[in-house]
Amino acid sequence: MKLGISHMWNNNLDDFLAEIRLSNQLGYDIVGIGDSPAGWRDLYVTLTLAVMETDHALITPFVTSPFLRHPLVVANAFSALQELSSGRMALGLAVGGSNVFSIGRKPATQKQIREYWDALSSLMAGETINWENRPVYNLQNARKTPIFYSAFGPKSLRLAGEKAEGVILFTDGDIDDTAKKIATVRDAATAAGRNADDIEIWVTAYCAIRDTREQAIEDIKAFLMPNALTFVVSPDKFAQVPEHFKPQLIEMSQRYDMTDHCTVNGKNVGILNEYGPEIIDYLTSIHTVVGNADEVKSVIHGLDNLGVSAFITNLPGHADRMEHMKALAQLV
Repeated sequence: MKLGISHMWNNNLDDFLAEIRLSNQLGYDIVGIGDSPAGWRDLYVTLTLAVMETDHALITPFVTSPFLRHPLVVANAFSALQELSSGRMALGLAVGGSNVFSIGRKPATQKQIREYWDALSSLMAGETINWENRPVYNLQNARKTPIFYSAFGPKSLRLAGEKAEGVILFTDGDIDDTAKKIATVRDAATAAGRNADDIEIWVTAYCAIRDTREQAIEDIKAFLMPNALTFVVSPDKFAQVPEHFKPQLIEMSQRYDMTDHCTVNGKNVGILNEYGPEIIDYLTSIHTVVGNADEVKSVIHGLDNLGVSAFITNLPGHADRMEHMKALAQLV
């Protein structure tokens, strides 16, 4: 199974470059770059830096979304990055989180994501398109880029199976739940006349390896407030939240500062701490793999047994990124 990191460049360029170089030295296979423009540096500049500081890893947004950029701009950027990287690019796509919230938009619907996806695919194939009822010229230097779809619910999982070269799934360490998601993707691929085995399965989590769970939670606290946002914008997920947590999650989402997204010991972490250990523990049960080395290794082995192609750890907001990268590489 491949190993990857997802990261963003915040204030310190030297630290960011050192972490990308370390991932290269440790043999990480995938480098993802988050797209959160209100709080972090430009996606395409950061992708370029990642390309130039690595020699073998696949480089991808982790993840970008509609509404932020015209499809022609995205297709053109990736065509150039494919040339710069000698073909080491993928395009991680999602309906949107902090990136679309920062411009006052809700996440894309499945219809909107399909339209955006189709536009990108056509442009990267050198074709002309119509976008928002306007003609768009074809790219003169078009290069294809595989698209990986970050999928959560049944509709998005089926769309990934129908169209994507790969799917990105979050896990909280529940191997049976992850297996069900993978089965949905593969069943949809088969129904669409595709070979289900051709679809790469990337699994990601906010991961921390410490002697105790309490220490691991401290490492990833900056991730937990975005988990609250995930519930509030998804009616299906919000319906599953225990009633006594719902008012707190709504209040957290209203207080969340997008310019402080995933910042270690930042403003949002201070807000989170106000709500106490019970809700912190609840939010840690979502999209996280935390614990001691044996506990984390058990989850990764379980994913490997499912045929997962890659495990990707999310670094923005992690309190000890360098040591975490070393520990995970040693573990795997």
